[in-house]
Amino acid sequence: MGLRNKMFLQHAVTIVLLLAAMYIVANYTLNKSMIERDTQTLSQYFALHRIEALKIVGDKKISMNQLFSGTYAPFIASHLAANSNFQVQLFAPDETIVGSSSDKDNLLKRDDIKAALQGQSAAVITEREGMQTLIYSAPIWYEGKIVGGFRYLLDLSQNVETLNRMRIWFTGAAVGCLILSLLASYSFASFLMRPLHALQRALKRVSVGDFSSKIEVNTKDEIGELADSFNRMSHALQHHIELLHYEQGKQKAFYDNITHEFKTPLTSVIGFSELISKMQRIEDIQECNQYIRKESSRLLNMVEELLQTSLKGDEAWRIRPEKADLGALIADSLRIMKPTLAKSMISTTVKGSHFEVYLDPKRTQQVLFNIIDNAIRHSECTHLHIELKEQERSGTITITDNGKGVLEQDLPKLFLPSEEKQDRVISKESHGLGLPLCKQLMELQGGELTLSSRPGKGTEVQLVFSKDLPMKALLQN
Repeated sequence: MGLRNKMFLQHAVTIVLLLAAMYIVANYTLNKSMIERDTQTLSQYFALHRIEALKIVGDKKISMNQLFSGTYAPFIASHLAANSNFQVQLFAPDETIVGSSSDKDNLLKRDDIKAALQGQSAAVITEREGMQTLIYSAPIWYEGKIVGGFRYLLDLSQNVETLNRMRIWFTGAAVGCLILSLLASYSFASFLMRPLHALQRALKRVSVGDFSSKIEVNTKDEIGELADSFNRMSHALQHHIELLHYEQGKQKAFYDNITHEFKTPLTSVIGFSELISKMQRIEDIQECNQYIRKESSRLLNMVEELLQTSLKGDEAWRIRPEKADLGALIADSLRIMKPTLAKSMISTTVKGSHFEVYLDPKRTQQVLFNIIDNAIRHSECTHLHIELKEQERSGTITITDNGKGVLEQDLPKLFLPSEEKQDRVISKESHGLGLPLCKQLMELQGGELTLSSRPGKGTEVQLVFSKDLPMKALLQN
């Protein structure tokens, strides 16, 4: 078999495999997107129906027990399903369906109801007599317990029809593309073989596929121009690929760091919002609202900073040092972290006087939040001791916990950069970015961060700040 025929056959097989893969991917993606869209729609309906049901109970029209009784549940299900294309059912804590908006088969499969009664929404697809139905079940919580739930049954016949039309359209288009591709492939192979004989020996020297290899052709015709263009292109591609990898690495490290910082203000907002529901005094509620607004503003500023960074194409951290009271910053940070510390049952003590050093308040607070958050999440401690010491040219914060500590051989891994994260300890609760980020921020402020730990003896983190304006910050600004 000649080279032309081999190229034609290879191209034909590739086109067929590619079209088959595209068909499978398109069919799967479309079906998945439709199911996800329908599930999201039912989830939104559940949110609205839940509010409506709780409003009925809140207005004391009926009690919660009556809501999931055989007397009222059918009427409520019919009311909620009005002007919709799905069936609504209400089920009780004993998995009994107490009300349905339709007299159709209730579908005996109840795995979704069991999952919902365990506190999680559940979506399943059942098939009976060639008909597919999407079932979405979600629990209703009332006064801290599950009192029942809503169940939605959506007929997927329309989705099946859409998929069938897509398959017919795709098959027709694929056949047309295959015929045109094969004709073009045969013509191109016949045309290409004539000049390619001159390049055959040269191509053997670059068969390894290395971009640094050169094709040497001495002819001055189009083949010579092609070889020269290929050499320039391979060199340019190699250079740009190296630059691209370098820039992607820097950008990824920056965005890893900034997204990691979103956790602390969000945690504080959630913590204070949970405290509000437990407070009686208006002064306490106002104080919580004040911190929620403060942390929300901080989060908004971080998002705006990220947007500006993206627009400018500059991934560097910006440090704005000023003379600030280190003791006041510690006190404010502990107030913000108060809900999180209280939830984790961790007590704190602070020792030392107030004094001023040069620092960026926002960045320093990020460092403190990261260190305290690490202690809460990983040290299993019950107490944090914070001590401030003033020296002639510097100020020091020492944060000590009474947790489980870290093995000495594991300490260097805590400060590895983002691109080496496979060597660091990463859990589902942490991406291991905190300490490298803290160290970077401290160095940009002209300070330093050190960490020492012993298994069973706890961990000590020391932050050193300068009383002189840092040179790095002056150069950066």
